Amino acid sequence: MGLNRGFDRVKEEAKNLSFFKIFQSADLSSESMRALPYEFMKNVSKEDLSNKAVIRAQWGSSWEVDISKNPRFYYMEKSGWNQFVRDNALGADEFVTFTHKGLMCFNVNIYKKDGKEIVVPRKPHKTTPSKAFMFKSGIKNEEDGSSYKDVKKEDESMEGIELEVKKKKRAVEIGESSRGAALKKKKDEKHKPSKKIKRKKVKYGVPRFKITLRKSHLKMLAIPKRFKDKYIKNESEVYKIHHSEGKGSWEVLCLVRPQSIFSSGWLKLAREYPLSFGDRCTFNLVKPDEFVLTSKKAREEIIVID
Repeated sequence: MGLNRGFDRVKEEAKNLSFFKIFQSADLSSESMRALPYEFMKNVSKEDLSNKAVIRAQWGSSWEVDISKNPRFYYMEKSGWNQFVRDNALGADEFVTFTHKGLMCFNVNIYKKDGKEIVVPRKPHKTTPSKAFMFKSGIKNEEDGSSYKDVKKEDESMEGIELEVKKKKRAVEIGESSRGAALKKKKDEKHKPSKKIKRKKVKYGVPRFKITLRKSHLKMLAIPKRFKDKYIKNESEVYKIHHSEGKGSWEVLCLVRPQSIFSSGWLKLAREYPLSFGDRCTFNLVKPDEFVLTSKKAREEIIVID
């Protein structure tokens, strides 16, 4: 019975085209962030095509976005897209799904970097003029303490200039020698890489497991027991697994035994993704029955056999 319920849910979701975006780009208004996936547009009927799209959140708010096309792909124009990003205070490591309801109207589901879905609008910020500048340039969101990337690089550059001027002025006031100032600057620069490394270590904020593929994994894949016990249901169910770059998705049956295994559908996924022996794979559980799969190819020295 559980298996039948899983298949019925997949069939129901398949009636609507959908895609997703993970907010990892330093520039959230970049062309790649605004692009509509090729596989998605290929399946949109001519009757549904329009030069305008409507993005609607589940609490009722909506945004109108112009749609344009270059020789390679369709994309959303900056003005409407940036308004959607600002109004929802979207930032690094957050995840948004777009479900097409017809005539270029999309229902969106927004997930914070801790994996929780946003079901009510984020409260507007009460800002002074200086704080308004910080919010506009994406420096800090006071609502959840998260840092957000800027969608306008000029603002970020201006803040960097102001910060450098303040540092030089302070050095003069405390009477530092030129050599002491140089040493202090060098010491500050040494700390910067460690901060960048910490930010890179913060991934999507959703449950995930990692595995390096063996040859047997290309036919079926066992889910680590620690992850299975915490997140996988105690009944066989069909999961949808998405390509991390939006190049497709696959329906894969998870058989629940003493150890949960991806079986039916997994061989097709491994062939079409494609996956290879030695690849390092990360499975991010973005919904109770949906994963996003990221794969990194193994280094040549690992797979070459003398």
